[in-house]
Amino acid sequence: MTSRIFSRWPVQCAAGASLVLLLSLLSGSWDISANQATPPPQTVAAAGAGSCPAGFYGTPATGCTDVNECASANGGCHKLAMCTNTKGGRECGACPKDFQGTGYVGCFDVNECPNGDCTDRIPTDAATAEPPVVTAAGDVTVAAVSEQGAPATFTVKAQDPKDGVRQAYCMPRSGSTFPIGTTAVSCWASNTRGKLGRTTFNVTVTRPQF
Repeated sequence: MTSRIFSRWPVQCAAGASLVLLLSLLSGSWDISANQATPPPQTVAAAGAGSCPAGFYGTPATGCTDVNECASANGGCHKLAMCTNTKGGRECGACPKDFQGTGYVGCFDVNECPNGDCTDRIPTDAATAEPPVVTAAGDVTVAAVSEQGAPATFTVKAQDPKDGVRQAYCMPRSGSTFPIGTTAVSCWASNTRGKLGRTTFNVTVTRPQF
């Protein structure tokens, strides 16, 4: 009799564990994201000397690495929406419950909108708006100060036809130490319509002549 009870124990435990997991998922108390590993940066082959596709940075020697736009200002997504990095870009998630809008243009509390209708707060040109214009002074060339290369500084600006001056971000960042050779720098900015504007330029570190 005892052996029969114990023989059924694994089956009963497995069924119980499955039930607990199902109830946790339905109630939202089980955090799946906490158990997901952060994916490694994606890389692609460089198209030429110091050349990388939009949304990537790097060198011909190491390949081009995907820019994680979500690491800066939530990728331009609304603070209540999740920013998901994608290959060469990013996606903004949906607004939480009881909020209207989208993660790209904003999430508005329905309790603060007339009759719970927040459509008047959503930009009508969200789909057709142009992205910000991102500009850099041009390619940069510096001499190496060590075998590791040299630091390089640069200025990048972003201007949006509707929003005016916008914050621009770059990878690698200005002031970083660049390796000897040519590195493609990728810069971007977002506007309140959820659009990303981009520009790229090269930083070349030359070997000192003795």
